[in-house]
Parts: sequence; structure tokens; C-alpha cells
Amino acid sequence: MDAFGLINLDEFDRLPDRKMALLKNWMQMAGMNVRKAHAKHFHPLPRLASFIGTTNQKNLLSDPTGSRRFLCVEVQGKINCESIEHDQIYAQLKNELQKGERHWFTSGEEEAIMRSNEAFYKRPIEEDVFHACFRAACPGDLNVHPLSAASIFQILKEKNPAAMRGSTASNFGKVLTALHIERKHTRYGNLYQVVPLTLHTFHRI
Repeated sequence: MDAFGLINLDEFDRLPDRKMALLKNWMQMAGMNVRKAHAKHFHPLPRLASFIGTTNQKNLLSDPTGSRRFLCVEVQGKINCESIEHDQIYAQLKNELQKGERHWFTSGEEEAIMRSNEAFYKRPIEEDVFHACFRAACPGDLNVHPLSAASIFQILKEKNPAAMRGSTASNFGKVLTALHIERKHTRYGNLYQVVPLTLHTFHRI
């Protein structure tokens, strides 16, 4: 990461979800403390490398809240690499950095990136179970049930225990966030505004 300008992660879709947290940590690092061979002490080194990934699959991202770190582009045809003036590109980049041009995304730009990346999410099976039992509340709905993520998770687990076996209540809020379910903060905690599609006895958790 201190010696290369670009690191290519080929077959990005084969990267396990459990490794994504480590990758996101690497992507945020500004520097590293490294002890080289035969050295006695660690030395700080700047992180130079950027990351690029390639894949033939489209469903790649598993964490909607962390997708702002990725710029997903679907290649529609052969990339034309002719007439690229690399020297001029690097000169322009260096000039902009020396002038203090902004090199980070604003919150508005991050939101736009996340919306664009929605087409590249892995759709967890929990979403299908949710849609079989609930829908998001709309203005004017009379049968709105404000429920916690834990309550909704428990209902879905009772509805389809096999599909929900790999999910946990503590992480289920991310699924509801990805579905853009309205959330209100109350004295009972954060409650999601949902409308049941089937008859069920609801208990707040």
C-alpha cells in the first residue's frame, strides 16, 4: 500500500462479507506503521495506493451504510484506452492538489453515490421475508404499527425461521435502513413505521 498507486482486486465478488470490514478499514487508512525486514522499529509510511475491483457479477455490496466508499460502474462495452495523455492527467492532478482543490466528497455527493450504488447491492433474503409480512408506511395509512427492529426481526423469525437463521436482531436495523423504512425516535427507542400484510399479534420489544 506504500509502494503501488493502484491495487486491483480481481473477482471482487469472491471476497467474503466478513473481509469487507477489513477492506473498508484499509481504504480509510492515511498511513501505516511498518517494521521492515531486519529493522528494530516501526516506521510511519504514507498510504499511496487506491483500490479497484473487477467482476462479472452485479450484486456486490452487502453494507448499504458503507457503500459510499465504492464507485460502482457497469461497463457496457469495450473500454477505449486510446488517446489518453497520462502525463497530462498526472500533471493536472498534481496542479489541483497543490492549489488546494477539494479531494473529498461532500455529504450530498456521498448520498448520490449511495443511491447510484443501490443497483449493485446484494439483496439479503431477509428483505424477501420482510416484504411477505410488511410494507413501509405511507402518509395517510391508518394501520401503521411502530415497531422496533428487534420486534420486526422476531416476527420474521417466527414467520420463516429457516430464512432468518443466519441473521441477528442486532444487525437487522441495517436491513430496514436499506429498505428506507421511516424511523422515529421515541421513549421506547427507535421505532420503524410499518404496515402489516398479515394478521399478527404485535409485542413491542
